[in-house]
Order: sequence, then C-alpha cells, then structure tokens
Amino acid sequence: MNKYFVYFILLLLTKYLHFFFFERKLEFSGAVFTLFLLILIDKRVNFWKLAGVFTLIFFIDVFILNWVFLGLSVKEAYNLAFPAAYYYYAFLFICIIVDISRLNHEKKMLSLLAIDLVCNLLELVVKESFSYPFIKYVVIGITVRGVMVYLIFLAYKKKEFIVLQEEHQKKYLKLNLMASNLEAESFYLKKMSSNVESLMKKSYDSYQNVATVEEARGYFLDLSREIHELKKDYTRVIAGLDNLFNKFEQEETLGLSKIGEIIKSNTNRYLIEHKLDISIEVKFRDAFKVKYYHKIFIIINNLIINSIESLSETSGGRPGIGEIKISQYSDRNFIYISVSDNGPGIPEPFIDLIFNPGFTTKFDKKTGESSTGMGLSHVKNTIDEMGGSMEIISSPENGTSFKIQLPIGRFRGDADEKKNSYN
Repeated sequence: MNKYFVYFILLLLTKYLHFFFFERKLEFSGAVFTLFLLILIDKRVNFWKLAGVFTLIFFIDVFILNWVFLGLSVKEAYNLAFPAAYYYYAFLFICIIVDISRLNHEKKMLSLLAIDLVCNLLELVVKESFSYPFIKYVVIGITVRGVMVYLIFLAYKKKEFIVLQEEHQKKYLKLNLMASNLEAESFYLKKMSSNVESLMKKSYDSYQNVATVEEARGYFLDLSREIHELKKDYTRVIAGLDNLFNKFEQEETLGLSKIGEIIKSNTNRYLIEHKLDISIEVKFRDAFKVKYYHKIFIIINNLIINSIESLSETSGGRPGIGEIKISQYSDRNFIYISVSDNGPGIPEPFIDLIFNPGFTTKFDKKTGESSTGMGLSHVKNTIDEMGGSMEIISSPENGTSFKIQLPIGRFRGDADEKKNSYN
C-alpha cells in the first residue's frame, strides 16, 4: 500500500479532531499533530506529494463536508475551508524552502515550531481575526502542542530502538550459533582428514605389498591418488574455515555480560520451544570485552545441551524442577566459568571417558540411534586449544558441575583499546 495513501487517511481522520485551549479561545486541528509526527518520523517525506494529499482533503472539505452535508453554497464552503488549506500550503512551502529534511530531529522540531507560528499568524490574517493580545495564546498553544508531539516522537524512537536492538540481538545470536556450528564442523573435518591420511597410507602400503599382482597394484595406486586429492580438498576447506575464524575474532570483541545475556535468551527460547520444565540462572560478574568469544559460546552451549539432555531424561523420576546454573567471575590471571545442573550426576566409571570422541550414553528413544558423542570432546578440545583447564564435580545427590578456567591474557579484548587510549 502506498504510504501517501496511508498519510491521506491519517490526516483526513485527525483533521476533524479538534483541541481547544484557553476556554475554547484557541483551536488546533489534530491533523497538525499528525503532520508534525510524519515529518519527524519519515526522513524521506516528499512535501510536494503531501501538498497533493492536502489538495484532496481540501476538495473533500469544500464539496463533500461543507457543500453536501452542511448545505452551504460553493462560495461559502470554499471560504470556510480556505484558511486551513492556506495554513497547510504555507507550512509545506516553507518546509520545502528551508529544506527541513536535511536537519536532525532536534533542529527539525525547533524549525517546525517556528514555521507553525508563522503559518498560524498568516492564517489569522486570512481569517481577519489577527490581534496582538491573541498572539500570546497562539505562542503558548504552539509550545504546548510541540512538547506533546515531541514526547510522542521520543516514545516512538525509544520503541523503535528497542525493536532494532532485539532484532540485532537475534541476528547476532544466529551469527554466533553459526560460527559455533562451523567450528564444530571444522573440528570434524580435521578428524576426518586424519582418518583419510591413515587410509591413504594403508592403501599405499597395500599397493607396495601386492607387487606381484599388476591389477591390484594399479587399483591401490589409483585409490591412493584419489584419497590424496580428497585430503587436499579437506585441507583447503579446513584452512579456509580457520582463516575465517581468525579474521572474525581478531576484528571483533564482545562483552562478557553480553555473552551471558545471549546465552540466557537463547537457552530460554530453546526450553520453551521444546516444552522443557527446566529453569536457567545466568550470572556473569564481568563486563569487559573478550576476543575468541565464540569459543566461550562453544564451551558453554555444549555443556548446557549436555545438562538439558541429562535433566530431560531423568526429570520424570526426580522431585522438583530441573535447574541449570551458569556463573562467571575472573581474577588477574583467569576467567572462571561454571556450568552446573541438579541432574543425576555422571557415573564415576564414565568420568574419565566422557571426553573421548564418540563416547556416549545417550540414545534416541524413537530411533534407537546413539548420539554422536562429540559435544564434550569438542569442549575439551576447545579448552585445551586455548590453554585452559576443566574440573568435573559430580554426584547423584548434588548433580554435576563443570568448572572451567581460561587464561585471561588469551581472551581479554579491551587491553589493546586501553593501550591505544593512552597514546
């Protein structure tokens, strides 16, 4: 729908809303409120098209309202509608002359008030009701109306900012989840690359060991070549992903408290979508910026998913609601992160095995297929890669806690900003 048609409907409807000041001595049309707001909100408003809108409204005033419904003659109908039309045409013409669209909203509001005053005085002259004592009422009325309009505009901008912030957070969340998933895929590719290397070696060894059989020699030689090409493709993909992550994280930083907000928002959304009776508590004490923040997302998100799976499998037989608590604090040397749940705990024989790639105790009840067993392995690999450490405390009575320690020097991203601020 064309926006100027919408503007026409809004201006037409509000034109017949009247506001009175000073015991009905001063009257303002609601269309002026609407016009002010449209000019403030729409940065690309076309004043010539608005003039066309008011021409149509003027036609409706004269020939439909005044002539048909009020029974006035055409001349009387025209004379009754002309002062208001004169005000709006003068208002739009002055806006075009001063090029009001180029101004920021503060200067635009002040300019609109000045133009409003001038046009109201011109309208009084046209009505032949101009008097100097009446001017003070006009000034006060215009000021009150301007304050009301600007407060409405600021409320609109605040709402717009909140909506944009929410959309930005959603997009930012998707970006970080995508980065986490891509790094996970990179991890699997590296593992597969190692397997391909091993397979290629075995194939070439077979080629050497069956030297007396020409067909087997040719087969294994071709197989070795194809595997070698496959390995090069994998290596190229892995290198590209690694460069992407390095460039992404060297240029970007994110506050720790913001990480906590995103994790809480994302987890709550997941729990609601899956209708899980699990509460989550997130407490991040620090707000300083960190680099390599998507590695923190990888660590915490995988541990949260592990806790959710554990709680959702056992919640039927355990009293109370499932709880997951994530906390963070730091000292001069380390960032400390804890992810705890009140689940059934990890059986002691499994504690030394849960970080082995492929190890899992989780199965899909519908299909019978086991989990990949790569989540905790990926967590351990990420922590080791960043020079950190992790401790597990688990018991059937108290649930499970993963306590992570990460070197702050590797992650802190505002150190360079502080250094530059002193130069």
